[in-house]
Amino acid sequence: MWIRHRVRFSLLAVAVWIVSLAACELGEVTVSQPEDVLLAEIYLRVVEDRGEALAILHWSGGREVRPTSQAEILLRRGDGAEVTIPPVPQQQCMDEILPEGFFLACFRLAPGRGGAFIQPGERYDAVVTLPSGERLEGRTSVPGDFQLVSPSVDGGTCRLSGRTLLPLRWTPSRGVWAYVPEVELSGLREALEPQGIPVESDPLILLGLALSEEDTSIIFPNEFGLFQRFSDEAEVLLALRDGAPEGVRGRFTISALDRNTTNWSRGGNFNPSGPVRIPSLFGDGTGVIGAVVVRELRVEVEGEGVLPPCLPGEG
Repeated sequence: MWIRHRVRFSLLAVAVWIVSLAACELGEVTVSQPEDVLLAEIYLRVVEDRGEALAILHWSGGREVRPTSQAEILLRRGDGAEVTIPPVPQQQCMDEILPEGFFLACFRLAPGRGGAFIQPGERYDAVVTLPSGERLEGRTSVPGDFQLVSPSVDGGTCRLSGRTLLPLRWTPSRGVWAYVPEVELSGLREALEPQGIPVESDPLILLGLALSEEDTSIIFPNEFGLFQRFSDEAEVLLALRDGAPEGVRGRFTISALDRNTTNWSRGGNFNPSGPVRIPSLFGDGTGVIGAVVVRELRVEVEGEGVLPPCLPGEG
């Protein structure tokens, strides 16, 4: 999903088999080749004032059963305006290595073209059509615009004293189904080395979660890392409980997710939609058309500096 400004890739594998057993001996085994299913993931995103759209198409078996790169992906806004998402190289969609021989088509409406078209609060219909006749349709509404209330600093970057808790607050986003606050922390390995605390991942990504439109606050770092408290990062999280040490840099994002993205998002312990993904593209296949609005903040943890303070009263 587009929480970290990238799409994390997931595969839907379908397998059917029949096993016949006779007494204690293994009898005849018949394996049927599963039918390939068309899968599409379309995400509309507004980061600050930059709107864009991204889509990936593939077949569930990973084989190029019918070329997906020749598909047409049409977006129609509620006021009738239309745009087609153009195909782009796979590297513009994926930052992960695909299995060898796996075919995937990538489409992207870059911020320059999508900025005026993708807007908070607007409704969008998507139509995916393949030359071979397959067709998928779906609809979503982009969550409403919202703003970061605290900290509120010019330039989007502020300074925080070491070992200090940072409350973040934002205005409600109309129509949102979940907020996903996230922070990418850099410099942890060097900052925690004097304490003898090993840091496996630097930068370290920590997530929070709020499942109500009015739940618009979170405290860093206490309420981040919900899904990592019993992982290898547990010792690092414990070291951060009273705040990050000096020398750490944080890139915060508050993402407001629509219903479709929330219902489709699963991964590890992150299951806001429950145990089963719920699709929002229907027709000759399955998939999702989702939307997210993102607000950003950068924080430098240091005792002194030229940046404005994140908290009132800090020198």
